[in-house]
Amino acid sequence: MNSKDAKVKNVSTAAGKLTVWVNDGRVLSLPLDWYPSLKSASPAERSRWRKSSAGYGIHWPALDYDLSVEGLLAGAKEARTILAHTRKTRARLQPLRARRRSTTTRGRKLTAV
Repeated sequence: MNSKDAKVKNVSTAAGKLTVWVNDGRVLSLPLDWYPSLKSASPAERSRWRKSSAGYGIHWPALDYDLSVEGLLAGAKEARTILAHTRKTRARLQPLRARRRSTTTRGRKLTAV
């Protein structure tokens, strides 16, 4: 199977590594240092990922961050400009998430904990 056919089965970001299990049996284990956007994210943000591009990629919604299996297999590291974009996205989304957690009932404001 060539790298263009490889699809994501599972992902982990434990122990300072990005580990990706691929449908052909390969397991990729890459240092999180290569992906500063993931490294700077909280463990909760890193744990919420989903397959993208029909399984050919990985998407972290909280970070608006994507990686392709083909790029991982090629050993591609994160481009420097991506971290700045990720930080801007996180800053923009943070107030929206806070508003969603707050609700109003009979004039009393309740905030989810």
